[in-house]
Amino acid sequence: MDIVGRTFATVAELYTRLKREATKVGLVVNASKTKYMLVGGTERDKARLGSSVTIDGDTFEMVEEFVYLGSLLTADNNDSREIRRRIICGSRAYYGLQKKLRSKKIRHRTKCVMYKTLIRPVVLYGHETWTMLEEDLQALGVFERRVLRTIFGGVQEDGVWRRRMNHELTQLYCEPSIQKVAKAGRVRWAGHVARMPDSNPAKMVFASDSAGTRQRGAQRARWADQVQNDLASVGRIRGWRDAASNRVLWRQIVDSVLSV
Repeated sequence: MDIVGRTFATVAELYTRLKREATKVGLVVNASKTKYMLVGGTERDKARLGSSVTIDGDTFEMVEEFVYLGSLLTADNNDSREIRRRIICGSRAYYGLQKKLRSKKIRHRTKCVMYKTLIRPVVLYGHETWTMLEEDLQALGVFERRVLRTIFGGVQEDGVWRRRMNHELTQLYCEPSIQKVAKAGRVRWAGHVARMPDSNPAKMVFASDSAGTRQRGAQRARWADQVQNDLASVGRIRGWRDAASNRVLWRQIVDSVLSV
């Protein structure tokens, strides 16, 4: 469970109410496992709060990041760290299946199914909400090509073995790349959020205007900006929120993002 508020006072009030209601049914908050994170705060704000905060007699550690529901949340909203973490998790799944992926007794198509069902979902867990930089996309591509090279093996030319080139892997795989799958998932989720009722928390966050100002210098792209870029790549950008209400049309748009 998480408590979100724009100010410390709001979070403290919500926590106090939660704690009192939980006590009524015999539940106790474990302060050692509960963390407090300031998102988007300045160095002055962090110095003022210190290394811990105390609310209603309970002291919570201040953290810069923590894992919530399997995803890494960071104080600076940096998805790149979560993407690197997911790639590491995917590598563990890959090494666990490496013997089978190298086996000559299993067909290439079967190995590709194993990759798409047992390895790629580990890497792309939560990808619908990612805001990805170009280096993030490159890191995903490097990981996928490493798996595909294991699946398809090398090439022997004039008695000398060499590893397959990137374009050769693309021709053999005949499936959308992991980058395209990630972008299509983001567009699919955007349509899902757009169809939510206005009272849904996710829809309220999506439709609301963020408070505060952005810092000077180059800025990270917003999630909604990248959704628009994904749609622009297939010629769909105007009135996309209205188009999302048509599930059949939106499914076609998602398929177009996969194949572009």
